Amino acid sequence: MATQYHFRVANESIEVQMGTHASPSITITMQESDYLDMVNGKLNGQMAFMTGKLKIAGDMGLALKLQNLFPAAEAGSPSLETVQEVIDGMPEAFNAGAAKGMNAVFQFDLTD
Repeated sequence: MATQYHFRVANESIEVQMGTHASPSITITMQESDYLDMVNGKLNGQMAFMTGKLKIAGDMGLALKLQNLFPAAEAGSPSLETVQEVIDGMPEAFNAGAAKGMNAVFQFDLTD
């Protein structure tokens, strides 16, 4: 089942919503399994992009900022099994300090 969600970063806060946004700043497209591997530290984002597993449309600079907005999970922490778990945990994992001055919408289009 494909999943589409987006989040807005503004005023050092995050708002996550399901579905598509009319005018995202960046759209990230990849398979759900690759996305989960990336979130869980099993797949490097740059390598995923270079091998075509990760496609980016829009502001490439925002893609580079993602790793600072959501720090890597600590070693030994349990893996996230579903995209919904990732979405539900975003507000707690969000690094507000890394979002200073940012006003952007990140769209994720994840396929089976």
